[in-house]
This record gives sequence, C-alpha cells and structure tokens, in this order.
Amino acid sequence: MESGTADTRPLPVLVGPTGVGKTAVGIELARRFGAEIISADSRQIYRYMDIGTAKPTAEERAAAPHHLIDVVDPDVRFSAGEYGRLAREAIRKLAVRDVPALAVGGAGLYIKALAGGLFDAPEIPPALRRRLANEYRSATTAALHGRLSAVDPASAERIHVNDRQRIERALEVHDATGATLTSWFERPVQARSRGTRLIGLRRDRAALYARIDARVEQMIESGLEAEVRGLSDRGYGPGTHAMSTFGYAEMLRCIGGELELGEAVSAIQQRSRQYAKRQLTWFRQTGGIEWISVDEGENPAVTCEKIIRSFPDKLF
Repeated sequence: MESGTADTRPLPVLVGPTGVGKTAVGIELARRFGAEIISADSRQIYRYMDIGTAKPTAEERAAAPHHLIDVVDPDVRFSAGEYGRLAREAIRKLAVRDVPALAVGGAGLYIKALAGGLFDAPEIPPALRRRLANEYRSATTAALHGRLSAVDPASAERIHVNDRQRIERALEVHDATGATLTSWFERPVQARSRGTRLIGLRRDRAALYARIDARVEQMIESGLEAEVRGLSDRGYGPGTHAMSTFGYAEMLRCIGGELELGEAVSAIQQRSRQYAKRQLTWFRQTGGIEWISVDEGENPAVTCEKIIRSFPDKLF
C-alpha cells in the first residue's frame, strides 16, 4: 500500500454465510498486507459471548488486530447505525496511522452500514429504552412478533419470527417515536464516506451445512454450556437481547430442563443453517459481490491467493 492511500482506496469487505471460513481467510489476508480487521459480526460485539459466536481466539487476534469485538454487554441493544458510526471511526483512526483496514463479517445490516449507508436511526433516551426493554421482557418472542405484525407489517415480514433482538428494536422505534421502523428506512440514508469492495466466500451448500453442524458440536466440546451458565449467573437470561440468538437460547432451555442436550444441539444446528440460508439470500439480493469458491479442505492461504489473483489492481 502506498503511503497516504489508506483513506482513499475502496474498503475490502470479506463476506459470506456463517461457517464458510471468513475468520481464517480474513486473518491470512490481514497478515499478508499488514491490515487490521473491522469485525462486521452482529453477535461478536457482545462481551462474555465467545464460544457461541465463534469469536476469534486470542492467538488469532494477535496475528491480526481486530476492532469492534467485545464492545457492549449482552443486555445492551446495539443497532446497525451505532455499528456504522463506530466502524467509520475505527477506519478513520487506521487511516491516520496509514494502516489498511479489512472488514470481515456476515451481518447484512452491518455490511450495509459500510457499503451503502443506513437510514438515520432515531436517538432514543436511555431511560426510555430501559423502560421499553423491561416491558418487552415479560412477553414471548412470538407475542412480540405478533404485535409487530399489527403495528409494522412490513418489518414483521422482513424480520424472522425468532429474531427477538430485531423484533424488539423495531417495536422500540415505533413505541418511542410513534413512527414505524419501515418509515424510518424510507428516509434518506447517510452518505458513505468511502467506497467498498465486497468479496464473498462460498462453498457447496451441503459442505457448508456439514461444516456448520460440526462447528456446533465443537462449540459444545469447547464449553458452550459453561459459557451460558456463566452468562446466566451474571444476570443475562432469556429476556436478554443477545441471549435470544441461536446457540444461547437453546442452551438456556437445556440448562432449564426444557431440552435434552442432544435436542439442544440439533436445534442450534438447525437455526444456524437457517441463518446461513438467510444470509445467502441477502447476499444474492445485494449484488456487487465478487465471489470466491472455496473447496473442501482448502487451506486459507490458498483461498487468500485466489482473492489476490481476482483483484490485480490491488486490494489495499
């Protein structure tokens, strides 16, 4: 990278569904080019949630510094708009140091915040947010989604019935402002300050699902149950935003005696595959992604070479 170009070159964004191998390839790319990674993962921003979110290990972070990991506690509702502001600030600071940035992740709205801007989300006073959060905590996810269907049908159709965090965010916007989240979406978006270059990793669907299933089993072996128990001991239970996501919700039910361990594992695997499918749908609809096919057993260094060859005009 030529000096002074860190803030003018398009920002490379490595995307793809969960389990495809973004972390290892991203670290290899960052290591080769002296870049630092901007995480675009909507669950890795939460503290104490390491195993179930497949957060980069200490060794991996030592190989390539990561930003926007462990940002907030699990009971904090963290919006894509807030992510965009923090990500742009992190990228700006890297540019000042003349260090290349590489964004890595699969959260659609986070990527949109980097690639095309987001709607101008309303600022909601913390006291009101806490009051609404307490109100929502007493309701089931299904009941909240039903209420969202009544006040904002478009958002209810867009948001999965089990995605409690996004359901609560949509209701929060409506209840705090009197306007639907859909109407906020339709307002002018923030102007982006820098172009992006989307690079997607893809695998054969059956191979991807097999990797996802194996990764869930590895999470169990690595102590996911103990991690969830620790979170529960900290006061982060079923009503906590981040704990409604796949892996954590099922393990809470297992700890509570509602599911056997095998049933919990199967449920996590199924929800993880469903999430990957939704991500792939989002990527197809987004367009503008340069896709790199990854063969089974392929070393991240080989995938890295494929990416470099696909961009002869330089990534960084």
